[in-house]
This record gives sequence, C-alpha cells and structure tokens, in this order.
Amino acid sequence: MLDEKDDIRSALEQWAARGDCGASAKAIAAHLAAFGECDGSYPGDVGDFGRCEALLDAVPRLREYLPLMAEVNAYWAALASRWEEIRAAKDRQALIEEIVKPIQQADPGHMPLGKGASLRVGANTFQGTTAKGTRDMMKPDPEFDQARDNAYRVTADELRQFIERFERLDAEKKDIAEQQKEVMAEAKGRGYDTKVMRKVIALRKRDRDDIAEEEAVLEMYREALGI
Repeated sequence: MLDEKDDIRSALEQWAARGDCGASAKAIAAHLAAFGECDGSYPGDVGDFGRCEALLDAVPRLREYLPLMAEVNAYWAALASRWEEIRAAKDRQALIEEIVKPIQQADPGHMPLGKGASLRVGANTFQGTTAKGTRDMMKPDPEFDQARDNAYRVTADELRQFIERFERLDAEKKDIAEQQKEVMAEAKGRGYDTKVMRKVIALRKRDRDDIAEEEAVLEMYREALGI
C-alpha cells in the first residue's frame, strides 16, 4: 500500500473526474491507495486492461506497487505477475484470456453461460485456496469441484425460473391479444365500427380534462382552417 504521505489523491481525483474509469482500474486505486472500495474486479479483456493502463499512466506512482494487487484475488495474482508481458504482447486479448481462463474454470463463483458470456456469483475474492490450504490448480479436488457444481446448479435453476416465468407471461399476452381480436371481429360482425371503438377505448384510458383541452384546441384549429 502507498503511505499516506504520498501526495497522489489529487491525481486520482483528476483521473476519476475524466469518467470511464472501469471497475478494474477502480480496484487498483482502492487497494493501492485507499481511493474508493475494492470489489476485486480484474481486467478480463483488452478494454479493461487499457483502462487500468490509463490509471497507471495518470498516476505513475501506482505502477511501482502493482505487484501488491496479488493480495486481492487469484486473478490479480496471475495478471499482476505478467503485467509487463501483457503490455508488450501483440495480441493482448489472447494473452489475458490465456491467463484468466484456468482461474475462471477453478473459481466456483464464475459461471460460464456460453459464447464468451459469463455470470458472477458472490464477491470477486477467489484466492485459489480451500480450507486445506493453497490449492494446486492442476490437482483434482473433489470437494472444490462439488462446490463449484452446486453453485452453478443453483444459479442455473434460478435463471431458468426467471426465463420460464417470462415465457409464461409472454404466452398469456399472446392469448389475450387473440381474445381481443375475437371481440373486435364479433363487434364488427354486429355492425359496429371497430376503428371508432378502438379510439373510444383509448379515450377511456385518458383523463377527461386532458381530452376536453385537446378537443378545444382541435376545434380552434379546424375553425382556423375552415374544416
């Protein structure tokens, strides 16, 4: 961490005022300089990495302490140790993905949804450890795998429930629309003008004072145009 005597707050405030700071860059500012709160966000793509670099350029003093980001979580531990390698890479995106993918696969809070999308469950604090101590990422751990599977199952079930509820409502909406068509068809068959009926229905939803005001203005316009 930076000592309190380091006069960087002004530079951080100027950086923050620019906007488009990014959660990962904010995590750096929070952990290294106690500027805001660190939620553990890490640069998962080249855009996030670029925003972190913008912070380090704006406040160069932070770059010296970047290795301390390894204290935040397993993602930062891996990324901080290869930061300069990422900076020099021709394909930064590919290298970032190479670094974070094995950690994501081991992280019970990371839920892949397919096609490059993912979902985060809980705080971003995964340290790559279990109650038994430091976890070897290459060594099978049934307890860890079970915890990850259970977390994914719970998240997937909840997501499925939301989607199924929406689909049921969508189906009900279609049924109601069909019933409304049937009502209008029946009214038309009895000789009613359905276009006028729809206007009446729309008017019934509005405030009477608003209708009266609109009709008064309409009448004034009609008189002005001789209609």
